[in-house]
Amino acid sequence: MTAHPGALKAIASGIAESCRPRPPKPFLEWIRENIELVDGPKKGELWSPDDAPYLKEVAECLSIEHPCTEVSVRKAQQTGVSILALAWCLYLAEVAPDNILYGVPGLDALRDINSGKLQPLIDAHTDRTGKTTIYPVKDRSGTGSTGSEKKFAGGILYMANANAVMDLSAKTIRYGVQDELSKWSILPNGADPENLFFGRFTAFRRLKGYKIFRLSTPELDSGEPLGDGPGHCRIDRHFQQSDQRYWHVKCPACGKEQVLNDKQLVIDRDHPERSTLRCQHCPHEITEAERVEAVRGGRMVATKPGPGRHPGFHIDAFISLMMSIGDIVVDKLEYGKKGEAGEKDYANVVCALPFAPKGNAPDHKRLMERREDYAPETIPAGALIFTGGADIQSYGIYLEMVAFAEDRQSWCVSAEFFEGATDNSQAGAWSLFEEYIGREFPDAWGVLWRPDAIGIDSGYRTNQVLEFCRRHPGTYATKGEGKRGVPAISPPTRKSVTRKGKRKRYGSTMSWPVGTWALKQELMGNLHKTGIAAGEVSDPPGYAHFHRELAEEYFQQITSEYFEQKMVNGKFHEEWKKRREHNHWLDCRIGAMAMAEQMGLTRMRPEEWATLRARRMPPPDADLLSPAPVKVQVPIVPIKTEPASPKVEKPRINRWASRS
Repeated sequence: MTAHPGALKAIASGIAESCRPRPPKPFLEWIRENIELVDGPKKGELWSPDDAPYLKEVAECLSIEHPCTEVSVRKAQQTGVSILALAWCLYLAEVAPDNILYGVPGLDALRDINSGKLQPLIDAHTDRTGKTTIYPVKDRSGTGSTGSEKKFAGGILYMANANAVMDLSAKTIRYGVQDELSKWSILPNGADPENLFFGRFTAFRRLKGYKIFRLSTPELDSGEPLGDGPGHCRIDRHFQQSDQRYWHVKCPACGKEQVLNDKQLVIDRDHPERSTLRCQHCPHEITEAERVEAVRGGRMVATKPGPGRHPGFHIDAFISLMMSIGDIVVDKLEYGKKGEAGEKDYANVVCALPFAPKGNAPDHKRLMERREDYAPETIPAGALIFTGGADIQSYGIYLEMVAFAEDRQSWCVSAEFFEGATDNSQAGAWSLFEEYIGREFPDAWGVLWRPDAIGIDSGYRTNQVLEFCRRHPGTYATKGEGKRGVPAISPPTRKSVTRKGKRKRYGSTMSWPVGTWALKQELMGNLHKTGIAAGEVSDPPGYAHFHRELAEEYFQQITSEYFEQKMVNGKFHEEWKKRREHNHWLDCRIGAMAMAEQMGLTRMRPEEWATLRARRMPPPDADLLSPAPVKVQVPIVPIKTEPASPKVEKPRINRWASRS
């Protein structure tokens, strides 16, 4: 028997090659070949790193062969990171099957992700590749997948509510995803959901055989440099513990690398799409077209490498190819109109940064120094809403009248105290208060205004407040709610009482819940803002103006509270606390702000503001030198109508007489 020379070697090599274990396919390569986008402008197309070049390195770290056990991404909205997390679960199920835990804060969010993203992604993957990696749902058989458990050969993908203890218990897990981590909250039993989540990986910890992917838009900044303070944003805490990688881009003019950020914006308010980014190293202004090219050619740079630090990535809207510079500017301007709440949203979802609330008021003497020379009891130009807030004490009534502009700038019009007893809503201080709020206030053009609404705190002298509000339209009995998350003004509850406190069948009035937490946070943020008085070009949205006749006592009271965060019995506790005995003017300002919200300060659309502006502000007088637009503005002259003829009443007829 003869054989071809080298045949044995060739056969042995072939057998060895077929027996040799193949290395797992890298995640970046796998996702490009297997994942079809299920939403967005490129729906139906395969995932491509060209649309999000900053995600390539994240995908590389998520590959099975990468030695890291943790990956953290502090991200802005609409940056493509979420689809990466869902695709990673399918990758693991196919390439390295084992149990996976996907944690989401809240049952509603869990349903949305399952039905709106994950299941469509599974279906698209099955249709495109022909592989049934995830078992389909089979009713009653128990062998297929369910809404909360996606089964596959070798493991289960558990969809868990991070706010439920049992969802984070009784499971052995190798891979995990912590989605929207910053919104995970302490559980009702006082346990930290992150600790319970990590406890599922105990079996793999000694050999470092696990991998956890964290992703979230940030939330609040406690002010601690390392993020160790209570209540600090969770994703930012992990990012601070990572090697902190940022996407560096080159300036097209000087060629120097930099990390794009909000401070570089050169804003064109009239044409946001023309806004640019000024280079950090030269005067060149980077246009949108140049930004796109620079982002495509950028690279991740670890700014804090070192032992013990895991891969951590910062991904914001400035490097997103789903957002333009113009879009960012529009968001910045719109969010800025909503006060500190809007500033928080801009920092979190656009800049991907935790927001540090300005909870502690500035020094009252600094506020006094920026008083302005506008006339008290006069509504300044630019104001469109005029409200008041009153605080009731046993010895008198405090009242502040405040005017608000469309961009939430505010002016203290007057701050009055009416001395007298308050136990009778028709006498004493109430009579003085009634006379004052019934008057009219001139504006910058001499037009007289009546207050749009006045909120009266019903926490003290409740029955008297309710009785007074029942008799005076435009007044609102308010009740402060100090919990976080309560809206500035909520739907009222009906209260039926007489002046003596007895229940009344008719003529009931309403008690309006006021969310003091959010309003105080917004006010303190506005008090920290600097405007023209401090040398700025203009007064920013939300800027608070004060006239010169306000005394020091007013400023001491409006800054009389501070924000405290601490741990109480193992639970995170937050509250506003007094630093001075009297805080009446602060309560009045909060009441006026709540009434402005009731009048539509946040709710009104641009066209509604335009209508209100046309009604409030008379057109300027035209002369021969006036520009054409002014000449065509004709003041509206009311049409005189003839008085209606007096109504002749018909004699009343006693119809009962005919029944006798």
